[in-house]
This record gives sequence, C-alpha cells and structure tokens, in this order.
Amino acid sequence: MEEIKLEAQVREELGKRPVRRLRKSGYIPAVVYGPAQEPLPVKLRESLVERVFHHITETTPIKLVITGDGEEKNLRVFLKMVQRDKVTDKIVHLDFYVPVKGHKMHINIPIEYKGKPIGVERGGMLEILVEELPAEVDPDKIVEKIEIDISGLGLGESLHVKDVELSEGIKAMLDDEEVLAVVIAPRKAVEEEVEEEEAAAEEEEEVQPEVIKKGKEKEEEE
Repeated sequence: MEEIKLEAQVREELGKRPVRRLRKSGYIPAVVYGPAQEPLPVKLRESLVERVFHHITETTPIKLVITGDGEEKNLRVFLKMVQRDKVTDKIVHLDFYVPVKGHKMHINIPIEYKGKPIGVERGGMLEILVEELPAEVDPDKIVEKIEIDISGLGLGESLHVKDVELSEGIKAMLDDEEVLAVVIAPRKAVEEEVEEEEAAAEEEEEVQPEVIKKGKEKEEEE
C-alpha cells in the first residue's frame, strides 16, 4: 500500500481568532492523537495538502513529519476526520489518528465492485447501495480497498455483507443481511414473471377439483 508523506509544524495558534488568521495565511489547522499519543495541535500548508488530498482515504497510511521546538517527529498516521467550509468546501480542519498495535480501528474501507453482472447483460440495472464498508480493523491489517466480484449476480439478486469474504483482522460493522448491491430486474421481466406465476396458480386450481371429483367417485363405487 502506497504511503503518502505530509509535512506539518507544531501549532501554537489556538482559539478561534488565531486559527482564523492561520487559515488566511495559507495553513490548515489539524490535531494528531491516538491511544498512546496525547492530542498535538499542528498546522499544514494548504497548498501541499491540496496537492495530494485526492489520493488520501481513511485507509491510506500517511507519514507525517512534524517539526517544532527544534525537533522532528515522524509518525505513521491515518486521516480520521475532515472538516470543510459549508460555503466554499475548502478544508478547514483535519484529524490524524496514530494507531497502536492491539487497539482496533474503526474505519470505512472503499469497496471496488468488479465484473459485469449476468443480470445486467439480460437487461437489469445494477444499483450500488454501499460504496464504503464500515469495519473494525487491526492497524497492521488495514487494506486499501475491498474488491468484490459481482459478475455472478442475476436478475433480482442481491449481494449481502455475509456474502463477502473479508481478510483476517477485518470485521464488518454492518448487519450480515445488509444489502451492498442489487441487480434490479426491468419492469417487463417482472411483469412476465408475475404472469407466469399467476398462470401456474390458475392451472393448479383447475387440476385440483378434478382430483377431488375422482376421489368422490371412488368412494361411491365402494
């Protein structure tokens, strides 16, 4: 898994006004924390973050190089939270998490669906309901994404959480019956299926009285 490198500085600007001035000067305030890491306020150059941000997800390992007080600290972190401005959509704050072996992490793992479902080839429409899987993961077992082959999905068939084989150390936080993807049958196919079922039911009803009648005739003969 590719590691992204980011540089940060220890942040002395605390409070609303100093942080607001910090953003205007081209920095993004952030905090670094974890089970064995006391919350550490830091700041990152906005231009440097924007340059690599589209490559970063919750599962991307980040090498965070922090300088300050004449020291340099290298931490392996993961992006935990992103806050954006409601109007401009610019990043206004970042949370970085420092994992520790033995402490589970709760993250959303991107899902990549592979293959074209048989049901789609027969006129159905694929609907993806879950694009990221909420999971509990061991820090050393994190994967960049989960690949799922859906080529075998037929018309009207669904893929559930219980159908996905996860790697060791990864536990899904959704119910086993939760639907991840479904191939929706076209209305025409559904109507034809209903008509076939109705026709079969009518045929069965027509046969049933005949059986009863024969049974009565046999009783009368006796």
